[in-house]
Amino acid sequence: MSKRALMFTGIVGLTLAGSAQAAPSLTALDGVLDSSAFAGKYEGDVLPQNAGLGFVLGDPNAIFGTPADPASLASSGGVDYLRLDTDTNTSLPANQYGDAYFWKKTDGVGTWNPDDSSIGGYTVELRAIIRASNSGQYGFAVREIDQNTDGLVQFFKDKIIGPNDSAASGAVPTADNSDTWHTFRIASYSPPGSSAGQIFQVWRDGVEIAPALAQNTNFFPESLSFGDLVSGSAEVNVDIDYLRWDTTGAWAPAPIPEPTSLAFVALASTLCIRRSRRS
Repeated sequence: MSKRALMFTGIVGLTLAGSAQAAPSLTALDGVLDSSAFAGKYEGDVLPQNAGLGFVLGDPNAIFGTPADPASLASSGGVDYLRLDTDTNTSLPANQYGDAYFWKKTDGVGTWNPDDSSIGGYTVELRAIIRASNSGQYGFAVREIDQNTDGLVQFFKDKIIGPNDSAASGAVPTADNSDTWHTFRIASYSPPGSSAGQIFQVWRDGVEIAPALAQNTNFFPESLSFGDLVSGSAEVNVDIDYLRWDTTGAWAPAPIPEPTSLAFVALASTLCIRRSRRS
């Protein structure tokens, strides 16, 4: 194997480190795992309920399939994606969408199948453009529902909020999430010595922005949902390139190399290319 190939193998190994662990940790992150290795993948090129992954559309007012459907598919710059825009509520008959338009897959359906007999971690990652909502009160939500209540992380144009928080309090500010595609990851597990209470760690583009969002509940997630999930005036405007999930552990994303590290890798690659050309 050439030095160049060895270097590439090392970089890939860093990205997938931890994927060979036999059993997930119950109280901490399990390591690093790229979402390309996750068991569940929705890639945004078809409506979720038609993707064969076990997602069911939550559509209280049964308007799916009408011209006013807030979900559609689009493509731009080589990216196929799902577009969800329930901001149009204000121009339609009052609460036509019921302010809830989402997709849900339950325990044992498809590849969302956490082990309810034990307490383990799981991970959800999405790549999205999250635009401003016309209410500003609620955001695009990813929810893991358990036997008693749920763990909910909401994403906004300029912030996220976790379980037990609201947009007015407990929000974690972010840079602009509407300017281009951004990757968000939620890794969840139980705190040490407890069978109740989920901890959510959240990353944006590989940088951790929320180290410990807590949800005081039993840790037996039964379903995975995403979309416009909050009743009232919860209106969202989001494009989703993909949603991926894994129930074998709570995985951190690969760390982003420091600029000096990137420069070193680029220099080493150049030297390897020059050396191979000489030989």
